[in-house]
Amino acid sequence: MRGFGLSRWFTASTLLAFLAVTTLSWGQAIAVSKDTKATDSKAAETEALALDAKVIEVAKKDSEIMANLTYLSDMIGPRLTGSAALKRANQWTAEKMKAVGLSNVQLEPWEIPASWERGTATARIIEPDNGRSISLAAAGWTPGTKGKIEADVVVITARSTQELEKYKGKLKGAVVLQGPPANVRPVNDLNFDLPGAGGRRPRPAADATPDKKPEPEKKADADKKADPDKKADPDKKPDQGGTPAEKKPAAEPPQPDFRQAMNFRRELSEFLHTEGAAVLLSDAGKPQGLLNMTGSWRGNDRVSAPEPLPQAFVAHEHYALLYRLATRPEPAKTRMEIELNSKIVPGPITVYNTVGEIRGSEKPDEFVILGAHLDSWDLGQGTTDNGTGTCVVLEAARILAKSGIKPRRTIRFVLFTGEEQGLYGSKAYVQKHKDEMPRISLCLVHDTGTGKVTGIGTQGRETVKQVLESELGSLKDLGVKEINTRGMGGSDHQSFEAAGVPGFAVQQDMSEYRLTHHSQSDTLDKAKEADLVQGAEVLAITAVRVANLPELLPRTKTAPEEKKAQ
Repeated sequence: MRGFGLSRWFTASTLLAFLAVTTLSWGQAIAVSKDTKATDSKAAETEALALDAKVIEVAKKDSEIMANLTYLSDMIGPRLTGSAALKRANQWTAEKMKAVGLSNVQLEPWEIPASWERGTATARIIEPDNGRSISLAAAGWTPGTKGKIEADVVVITARSTQELEKYKGKLKGAVVLQGPPANVRPVNDLNFDLPGAGGRRPRPAADATPDKKPEPEKKADADKKADPDKKADPDKKPDQGGTPAEKKPAAEPPQPDFRQAMNFRRELSEFLHTEGAAVLLSDAGKPQGLLNMTGSWRGNDRVSAPEPLPQAFVAHEHYALLYRLATRPEPAKTRMEIELNSKIVPGPITVYNTVGEIRGSEKPDEFVILGAHLDSWDLGQGTTDNGTGTCVVLEAARILAKSGIKPRRTIRFVLFTGEEQGLYGSKAYVQKHKDEMPRISLCLVHDTGTGKVTGIGTQGRETVKQVLESELGSLKDLGVKEINTRGMGGSDHQSFEAAGVPGFAVQQDMSEYRLTHHSQSDTLDKAKEADLVQGAEVLAITAVRVANLPELLPRTKTAPEEKKAQ
């Protein structure tokens, strides 16, 4: 019995010792594992920071951004969608992509139902005979007047289909003013505030978890992307004594939803066409005689699309003059002579997006996209909208290629077309590459002029904000102030957002963009080289960081639920 007890004691002691050693070994293993992970994480961040530094170093040397922007602005010039100039720009940008070492460079075709050619536009007041010529420009994708016409000037203040009823039978052959003049801010107020889905100013996303309390919303700027006619109170008339109406602006009614505004704009055009109006004039809504521009084709088939009404944008100062004259008490009459010679060219017409890439080393079938739009309006040179973004994307491509960086995922560079008419080129890209959409981590575009990049808004994606904040610390040294959840509309990232892909536009210092946007002032002299180089650095670093993440960026637009304390 004593012998059995001793044996059992020995066995138990041995087991306890084994367990103690094993437990110690496990603890040591866990500690070593944690230390290894920490070391690996630190090493990975050190490597990533080295890549950031390499990007910045290469960006400071042999920049091609101003040489490219000068060629695009001066030698190719403005680039209307469907024009020969835009095709030359496609071919030139493709050659630039090949020259810096991108692979799979190609022009991806898509079609538009019609192109448009601008002709001359002249107008003058003939009653009263004050000798005043009117500065104006035909709206895009609208026809000419088929010769010189003389007509009464009539003001329409309707804001809804119902309010149009009172104008039935009164507009035959008339030149129609679309409401009172805009409330144009002083020229030294350079904020660019565009509310609604077509706006460019960053706004809190509707479904965002706000990272800070948003600033109070400002009043709408006159130069909206798609509807530049911000109105004062439609019932406000000039004082009988002749005081200019715009000097005593009435409180403005709430602005309609962007889609509602665009729907009514189409209804108004159709109503005026049915009533036999001759021309529709809109306030350019910019100071100092600057003009504005927008417009697009109608329908997908030129045969079935109705012929639109001739339309033009009038310099704000001249529009205000016409309004004051046309709203004088009866029997005063205002008449003008006008001739528009633009024309719509029936299609279909093939246009192109320019595409090139740096192939991913580990996950080549997953993508990060850097983009800008290559098309422009034609009153200026198309420099700041969006030659700047185009050349920033080309420069980011040059920097990354010259750095010799091998990203884990493919970084693709896309110069979209048809953006100014409704993001059509990026929509065509999304449709053509629809099978790739689940494998695109991010689409980031540069499209707010020449100003420095100051932030990135994640369109309501709090989880993405958190990832980017942890990855993009190097951007603070470049002047990027924050990653936030605010959203921005009016550019090609929206096409990716609609497909569920995180699609963002960089937030920028506005730097005269309110003045140059779609106007004859959109010229090369406005470009700021240092800020554009900074933009290329921001795009390049962001692309590499996102391309090298362990996983694709999350797509949820809500913050992850916090675990309840146990």
